[in-house]
Amino acid sequence: MNTNKVIDVVVVDDDFMIANMHGKFINQHAGFQWVGTAHNYAQAVKLVEENHPDLLILDVYMPDRSGIDLLRMLRSSGQRCDVILITAAKELEIVEEGFRLGVYDYLIKPFDLAHLKESLDKYYQFKHQLTASKEVDQQTVDHLRKLRAPSIHAASIALQKGIDQRTLDRVVQCITEQTEFRTSEQIAQLAGVSRSTVRTYLTFLVEEGSVEEHQQYGTVGRPQRWFRKKSKL
Repeated sequence: MNTNKVIDVVVVDDDFMIANMHGKFINQHAGFQWVGTAHNYAQAVKLVEENHPDLLILDVYMPDRSGIDLLRMLRSSGQRCDVILITAAKELEIVEEGFRLGVYDYLIKPFDLAHLKESLDKYYQFKHQLTASKEVDQQTVDHLRKLRAPSIHAASIALQKGIDQRTLDRVVQCITEQTEFRTSEQIAQLAGVSRSTVRTYLTFLVEEGSVEEHQQYGTVGRPQRWFRKKSKL
């Protein structure tokens, strides 16, 4: 792919309104072009064969067959198409299967357009850096890996610890809006949740790599823990 080439995207979702909303949003995103929408498996197969898109925004649920079935078909037929999979938080087995089949990223319902934008931004950086690299060294591979989706281990931790997506979004927003390190007590106050709750979410965010932690040691007692959003490379 030429590094200046627009990324063609097909949206696969059985909800007509949501599919159109996502498609129009993609068209407004620099570097992307919405080339079609499918509302079932048969339509999706036809669109992919006709358009050879770079990327699919793929919902797991379709009226005839599942998004995972479509993903298997793409891989078995050798279609060079990346996939951002839309699924629900409780469907960990589907997320795991998606990663085995080479899904680039996944969006957990319910999500808003900010999450879709973030995923598209990551994919744009990933695709263009990959195609612009004449030689691949360890530093290049390390950076490309960081642009890919969080590990399935992180999703598993979230499920096991009962992480609620809306609360997680609120905590992440509070951290993102601050440039300096903040204590868990300060973040809890900003997010409007209890200190014990925010500590659980901060531990999860540190483990999955999006937040960095600094411990400040005093003369007595436990060290003070400070947090901020990890800077992008």
